Amino acid sequence: MALIECLLSASEEIGKIYVLVRAKRDMTPAQRITRVLSSEIFNHHSDESKAKVIPLVGDISCENFDFDEKTLITIRDEVSVFYHNAGVIKFNKSVKEAVLGNVLTTLRAVDLAKTLPKLSAFIYSSSLLSNSNRGGLIREEVYKTKKSPLEMIKLALEEPSSLDKVAEPLSDVIEKHRNSYTYSKQLAENLIVEKMSGLPVGIVRPSLVCGFYNHYIPGWMGNSKGAHIGMFRASVKGMIRSLAGTDDALMWSIPCDYVIKAMLSFTVSLGYNKIASKQPAIIHISNKSDLNPVSCKQFAKYLNEESWKNPCDSYILLARVKVRDGIRLKLAVLFTFFFALLTYYPEKWFHLSPKWCRGMDIVSLQYNYTKVYKTQVSVIDDVSVDNVNELLYRMHPDDKAVYNFDVRNVDWRVLLARSISWLRQYYYKDSNTVTWMHRMVQYL
Repeated sequence: MALIECLLSASEEIGKIYVLVRAKRDMTPAQRITRVLSSEIFNHHSDESKAKVIPLVGDISCENFDFDEKTLITIRDEVSVFYHNAGVIKFNKSVKEAVLGNVLTTLRAVDLAKTLPKLSAFIYSSSLLSNSNRGGLIREEVYKTKKSPLEMIKLALEEPSSLDKVAEPLSDVIEKHRNSYTYSKQLAENLIVEKMSGLPVGIVRPSLVCGFYNHYIPGWMGNSKGAHIGMFRASVKGMIRSLAGTDDALMWSIPCDYVIKAMLSFTVSLGYNKIASKQPAIIHISNKSDLNPVSCKQFAKYLNEESWKNPCDSYILLARVKVRDGIRLKLAVLFTFFFALLTYYPEKWFHLSPKWCRGMDIVSLQYNYTKVYKTQVSVIDDVSVDNVNELLYRMHPDDKAVYNFDVRNVDWRVLLARSISWLRQYYYKDSNTVTWMHRMVQYL
């Protein structure tokens, strides 16, 4: 959704934007796109501009996305830039599900992109986690896996499959990764190296993606239920009181609009430079220990203080997030679980709680964010940002004024303040004002 909006904003002369849409029983592809375009981030776009977004019904796991011949002729005649953002972002899936969802789909995207005669850039959205099985400095390069991605796809397609289990963390099955998701992203990168040598290919590795920083709708986070975004939404309501981590641990973070701006700039760079290399160009989009860092303790402090300044109309408790790890974190999660058990049947039978306050959902959010912490915040040592710095350096000053994605410009407190404001106004449908009633309830 964010990429579509930024593409429409990039230029009034932009052509058609074809979007792969899965068929659903209750909604047609046109209805699904209309629903996407009804989001508040598209409010400043005209109907004429929105009409450039065209849904294509298909299946990303099938050859040529299962498009009919007429559709294939159209995209081969018109498409010059290919963004592959689809994937399964789940840390608890079996190896088979992860390979089919992230590696097979990449194979289908690569095979289709190679048939586009006008292809000027193929951009793959990977993750900073894709090489989290390595220690030390992670460079902007593809690290070769022991197993061939094509062989892993073949094993996943077998019935029964030897990969149809959730792998143990750090096991040989997933080559010392902590979950099947990060392993599948590393496999997908290796697949791109094998299949797209000599083509204009870019791989973008963002860290934990937060809300918009500079945008028409600042703070926007979309409808994502991702663990860190879900944690943030619940914490401003006082439902989650623990931030998994240690006080000095780095919060690997990047605003959503910075990721999109980097992708667009990367696309233009690939198109102009006509890169023909065996290795794809790679950029890391994130803060780091020596690049505008924010610790877990600072993040919790900013979140608490900004939630106090701009409280929601209703909440369970005042936002008072504390950084916890080890036994303190386990006890906090256990307490939340027992609370959820007590409220489970009253919520189910009498619908006493609003959707944002379901006990088991809170437990799930806390548990999922804890897993994210263990697989990212506490794992990565350092990453190279040489390529992204070079990309910034080569940008024209006029372009940089519009598409600047330099993480050094981000004020994390301001980002959280804008995100809370967006949550109140658009997600929770609050008044988005602070009255004497809010202050009285806070002090009471």
